[in-house]
Amino acid sequence: MAIAEFFPSTRNPLLPSQFSSRPANHLYNYRIRVLRQRRQRLAHAKVFCSVAPNPVQAPVAAPPTKGTGVNKSDCFGVFCVTYDLKAEEKTKSWKSLINIAVSGAAGMISNHLLFKLASGEVFGQDQPISLKLLGSEKSFQALEGVAMELEDSLYPLLREVSIGVDPYEVFQDVEWALLIGAKPRGPGMERAGLLDINGQIFAEQGKALNTVASRNVKVIVVGNPCNTNALICLKNAPNIPAKNFHALTRLDENRAKCQLAHKAGVFYDKVSNVTIWGNHSTTQVPDFLNARINGIPAKEVINDTEWLEKEFTERVQKRGGVLIQKWGRSSAASTAVSIVDAIRSLVTPTPEGDWFSSGVYTNGNPYGIAENIVFSMPCRSRGDGDYELVHDVVFDDFLQERIKKTEAELLAEKRCVAHLTGEGNAFCDLPEDTMLPGEQ
Repeated sequence: MAIAEFFPSTRNPLLPSQFSSRPANHLYNYRIRVLRQRRQRLAHAKVFCSVAPNPVQAPVAAPPTKGTGVNKSDCFGVFCVTYDLKAEEKTKSWKSLINIAVSGAAGMISNHLLFKLASGEVFGQDQPISLKLLGSEKSFQALEGVAMELEDSLYPLLREVSIGVDPYEVFQDVEWALLIGAKPRGPGMERAGLLDINGQIFAEQGKALNTVASRNVKVIVVGNPCNTNALICLKNAPNIPAKNFHALTRLDENRAKCQLAHKAGVFYDKVSNVTIWGNHSTTQVPDFLNARINGIPAKEVINDTEWLEKEFTERVQKRGGVLIQKWGRSSAASTAVSIVDAIRSLVTPTPEGDWFSSGVYTNGNPYGIAENIVFSMPCRSRGDGDYELVHDVVFDDFLQERIKKTEAELLAEKRCVAHLTGEGNAFCDLPEDTMLPGEQ
């Protein structure tokens, strides 16, 4: 009886970056090693087909593991095709590939953000990128759908897409980490409970970044409460500079610019030097004292102190909640735009005399704000991904009083998560429940 042996064909599962990051001699040895490993796997996957009319005997294939809880980051579809990116770069005026991780990648904010990243709108039309998408086991199918849409969009700058549920896999070698995923606030949940639940998520992600990410990774925390989540994340990543962590308050800045432009009867590009001080909560302080309209102090253009101190301030603080009431869901597209703005502010030189807002680590700040918290403050950048705090700002009693209130809230939040930052036992004494937009 004759027996024919058939070896099932398999597609090369290697990610392009596995080749592109190695010199030529390492590339050859790496391919040989991979081919040997492949042959060994195939040797155990033979299918024996009898030419005689005997029953076919074949081992039962193992069920697929994708999405079943394995700690695995899988490349997706056309992005699994093996090619030498370095060779391609020689024929194009492209920069070196950068790795960008996005958590909560199957959510609404990411649904807007990922396509902006892939199009070149954020990092430039000569910057190829790799997207590493982190989801949960529950959202894994949706994550596959996101990857399919990215695949079908044919973005030439999007060279790799990988998806996974394990941050230690997904964050490998990333240079930017956009941490969007967080648990929303449920009915009846105390704010302290939300701080603890989401704090545990960001503690784990901080540890993963500390272990596998680039040593100079830039981290933007979006998931609420974002200031304290950013603090937890950086405290669990001691090998990464604390200065590299940001809490997103750019959407609040954009909202403040919108309100000032509307009141002054100008287009928003005439508004500059707007700062959001403090926490991304209803205690945040939109600063109209230092803001300018057409280069003139906003208080001189809008000669209405009562409106500035009350209506303007409250509109910015509560804008997210009003949007939810109107639309039935929290802002997603505008949040994605503000993430893009936040990144651009770090990779593009700040216009002369202007600044932008970001929640950053307070150690060494020139404003007298308590150290060892993440607090939104005015920043400038030379476009290298780094920033410096602005010194030429002025304060009055109204601004200082509001800053002290939001500072007190952040210090209270910090005490609530002391067990997650390595600072002892947690003790919650939040002064009030300043509900964040979209928490429930």
